[in-house]
Amino acid sequence: MPETSSDAFLEGQGIPVPLAQIDATLEKLWGPAAERVGGPELENPTVTRVVLANLVVERLAHEAESLRPVVETVVGRFPCRAIVIRQSDDPGRQVLAEVSAVCSLPEPGSPQVCAERIVLRAGPDALDLLPGAVRPLLEADLPMILWWTTDPVPREKLYRDLAAESSRIMLDLPDPGTSAAALRLGLDPAVGPCRRDAVWYGLTHWRELVAQIFDCPIHRRSLGRIESVRIDALSPAPGSPPRLALWLAAWLAAQLGWARRGTPEVVAEDGGSTFRAEFDGPAGPVRLEIGTGPLSAGLPSTPRLVGVALTARGDDGPESFRLQRPTPESPDVRIHVEAPDYCRIPNTVHADELDPAHRVAAALELSRFDPPFEKATPFLLWMLEHAQAVAPLP
Repeated sequence: MPETSSDAFLEGQGIPVPLAQIDATLEKLWGPAAERVGGPELENPTVTRVVLANLVVERLAHEAESLRPVVETVVGRFPCRAIVIRQSDDPGRQVLAEVSAVCSLPEPGSPQVCAERIVLRAGPDALDLLPGAVRPLLEADLPMILWWTTDPVPREKLYRDLAAESSRIMLDLPDPGTSAAALRLGLDPAVGPCRRDAVWYGLTHWRELVAQIFDCPIHRRSLGRIESVRIDALSPAPGSPPRLALWLAAWLAAQLGWARRGTPEVVAEDGGSTFRAEFDGPAGPVRLEIGTGPLSAGLPSTPRLVGVALTARGDDGPESFRLQRPTPESPDVRIHVEAPDYCRIPNTVHADELDPAHRVAAALELSRFDPPFEKATPFLLWMLEHAQAVAPLP
């Protein structure tokens, strides 16, 4: 193998390779510069190969290249053998392959930590060949994680075939723009174990902040007296609530033992919308509102939460618990509590939004078992089915 090919490989450039020769070609491309974790030690390695898992990345959408920086960030945090499957316009029944390295520098002066990226391309008539092409490429004795990024409904058989062999399934579907049917299939327990929605991990800071308000045992009584919840969000499609906001509402409903009531609705408003739903709580009805407005100029094109307010009926009058970003683009959240039994000075904490890459990384790094997610899923699907987009008023 020419030295220039090895250099290009380590720089992340794709090297075309016959499907049957991928592993042999990788050994040559790594060459004597690479030391593999768990393998023989080398005197002067310039790179260290690390493989923690097999990560199968589905990216059959036309805008496949947009996922490249996300994959590189994820693999930099979670080194693995990444097998990316993509759809091409090639006729016939064949699968084309290329290989490259994804490297990061843990600290100055130390060898680079590198992982492998294998890209498999198949035309419309060859998509059914992909599971058979993936299996021989899996590193033995390591888990297979499926990272699925497009609507699984049109390619249900391919999704089920790959999911059946996975130890963990991560859905990274657009928000907004994903139907309830897509989520229902993707999160179906019959498909495979440990299914997760990457959007769920965008709630990490908000869930922690809400829970911390009620850390003190005497304050937990207020949780059973909540009568209304207001969530404010921004979205590139403000005609309906983003899944990020619906997941927060679903988490609250599941953790606090609420029951679904009536039929949710979306009402169009000037420039946005309001989603309304009702639940039966321990102390009576609970009203939920999710107000969605357009994203401000300069913000990333992913939905973000800007405020959460919970109100409860206490023995000595109303109680209010509010978490609010000072401005839509602020990384901070201001916490303010008004309740007779609380002695809490308003404070501000840093709680930036997790970008898509760090949401996926969190989904890979955290425990495979997440009871709050499992409990919240039925509430999410119920609300999502009724959260149909309503065109905002001009």
